[in-house]
Amino acid sequence: MTWITWLGYALMCIIYGTSFLAIKLGLGDGMPPFLAAGLRFAIAGGLLCLFLGLSKRWQSLNWRTYLELAWIGFCMTTVPFAALYWAEQHIDSGEAALLVATSPLFSAILALLFRQLTFTWTLVVGLLLSGGGMVFVIGETPSAFQLGSLPFYGKLAIVLSEFIHGLGAIHAKRLMNKVSPATLNGWQMVFASFGLFALSLLIEKNAQVDFTPVTLLSLLHLSIVVSIVASGLFYWLMRETNPLFPVTWTYVSPVIAVAVGALFLNERVTLAHIIGGACVLIGIIVMNLKTKQSASDSSTTSLSNANKPTSV
Repeated sequence: MTWITWLGYALMCIIYGTSFLAIKLGLGDGMPPFLAAGLRFAIAGGLLCLFLGLSKRWQSLNWRTYLELAWIGFCMTTVPFAALYWAEQHIDSGEAALLVATSPLFSAILALLFRQLTFTWTLVVGLLLSGGGMVFVIGETPSAFQLGSLPFYGKLAIVLSEFIHGLGAIHAKRLMNKVSPATLNGWQMVFASFGLFALSLLIEKNAQVDFTPVTLLSLLHLSIVVSIVASGLFYWLMRETNPLFPVTWTYVSPVIAVAVGALFLNERVTLAHIIGGACVLIGIIVMNLKTKQSASDSSTTSLSNANKPTSV
């Protein structure tokens, strides 16, 4: 691989790793969580679909495919990001990143249930390690309700939403046989924003909205830099390298997220975070060992490679 490839990979990891900090900053400066998430994906999805139309890469789809894209958007973006944005009001951005990193755990479980994955002992060991690490991070205080119940429920909401994300990922993998990744990503973000706006209207109708410089910068960073630029780098790296190498950002970015959260927001990093986070990430690597051994097979994909760029 060339230095340009490594530079693109490093930039992608940094962008994804700082996305949790950007969410935290936007929420802390007065943006309601569901509205912030809805605006992010409406802008990102709209711009991506506009680009597809202007570049003559537009795909004509039937109404059934649009319904499938709406379902994928609900599972992979509406539910996970509603949970993530709400939870980041009550937990540290680094904690949120470690819990989002459990997504491949649920993708693997669902892939086994849907017989898209072969049972192996490395898979079992990886699942046990990641599952144990997840429990460590969720209950990292002596009393789960030490700071009130909301931090605990916030962590739980992220974990449960990643299970829903896994359902969407399984369906997205099937749909990518007839829909390009850019088309799928663009439309699912547009449809997902409808669900997030509906949540905002129902729950945040009386909330005060402050469009400060910080909230606007957070929104633009998440909409354009994270959801478009980083995703573009991901698919570019898949083309330039192999289907497995770009996915390793899921091992790197949570570490970056914890570091920048501690550096810029003085977020605490406990021994439980370190042990639990290490178990989650090592478990994901172990789950993918068998896949990495057969990387030469072009039909092989990683457990965490199911349109994952939309999960940060």
